[in-house]
Amino acid sequence: MTALLTAEFRKVTTLRFWWMLGLAPLIVGMFSSAITLPVMRAFTDAFEADPNEANLAATLFGLAVAVALVVLFAAVFGAVNVGTEFRYKTLTTTFLTARGRDGVIGTKLAVTAAFGFFYCLVVEVVSVALLLTFGGDTFELRGSLFAMLGAALICGALWALIGGGVSMLTGSSVGSCIALVVWYTLGEMILRSILSGIGIGSVGSVLPVSATLGTVANAAAGNEIDWLTLWPTAPLALLVWTAVFVGGGWALTRQRDIT
Repeated sequence: MTALLTAEFRKVTTLRFWWMLGLAPLIVGMFSSAITLPVMRAFTDAFEADPNEANLAATLFGLAVAVALVVLFAAVFGAVNVGTEFRYKTLTTTFLTARGRDGVIGTKLAVTAAFGFFYCLVVEVVSVALLLTFGGDTFELRGSLFAMLGAALICGALWALIGGGVSMLTGSSVGSCIALVVWYTLGEMILRSILSGIGIGSVGSVLPVSATLGTVANAAAGNEIDWLTLWPTAPLALLVWTAVFVGGGWALTRQRDIT
């Protein structure tokens, strides 16, 4: 198992896409803060409020954007990391040289989840550093913030697994990436609107993206945003979706013809 983990880690780190996918949400989050800051300062100037409030609001907005994007990019990483094995037929050689398929699949998914966790951790560390730098005296490190950041770390790892599971189901990294991006940005929102229109809007609250938002936003004690899925339903729903995609992809890959 150690040899498989080492080999899988080397597979990822010898390619460029792993750090490019992690860098993108960080840069976008920082730009979001920079773009939001003039708007926030205009409001504070108009209402003669504390300028530090503008810095804090802009930086918090950047953190929210960065976390939302890093979860998506973790899913894309999972899809690419697993899907390229099918695209370039490298999975065939790995299966033939290993003792069994289960060990290979489990190792790949474990490394995929670790990178999803790592992406989110790096983004959060940088974002909190920016909050401490530009948040002014109005910003304090509180347990509620750490609770939400901790929940986001778990979501990053789970979405990386979801991305890997989707690629195992489809056997295509490109198709899986497109499906994940469309679903995360628009697809679920459209489906939730349709479900609300036919009177079963409660079903939409446990869909993957909605469950993720509820897991992060309602992680802190006292946060009970009713229009988002509450705890413990939110994280349990996300775990169920992860198990469905990973379990289905795992079962299919164990039987798939890889020649």
